[in-house]
Amino acid sequence: MDCLDKEAMVKETPATAPESSGLIMKSGGTTFVIGLHFSETSKDTLDDKVKKLIKKDVENGNF
Repeated sequence: MDCLDKEAMVKETPATAPESSGLIMKSGGTTFVIGLHFSETSKDTLDDKVKKLIKKDVENGNF
């Protein structure tokens, strides 16, 4: 699957559901609803969290 297909599969949760945070992914006939939760007291930004995940994957050879 190329990058364009992935972008077409992922969309943000509609603004009509502000109480939920997450993504909706569709692959074939299956719809995945992915919920996200971040601590309100955390000092890490989303950018910080993503950088940590990438660093961890590189260190573990998961790329």
